[in-house]
Amino acid sequence: MSDFQMLIDELVKFRDARQWEQFHNTKDLALALSIETAELNELFLWKPVDKSKDTARKYNEL
Repeated sequence: MSDFQMLIDELVKFRDARQWEQFHNTKDLALALSIETAELNELFLWKPVDKSKDTARKYNEL
């Protein structure tokens, strides 16, 4: 079994333990991904390139 498949299996176990499968449809996953991406983009909005690099470093340390 590949590392990738093992990761998928662990994620499925995590999801199933919380009964989240009901929310895992194409529409909801696409919307959730888009929303989370927008929140990340907001951290960089209107910042000059040098400041955005500082922001990236700051959140990379979390």
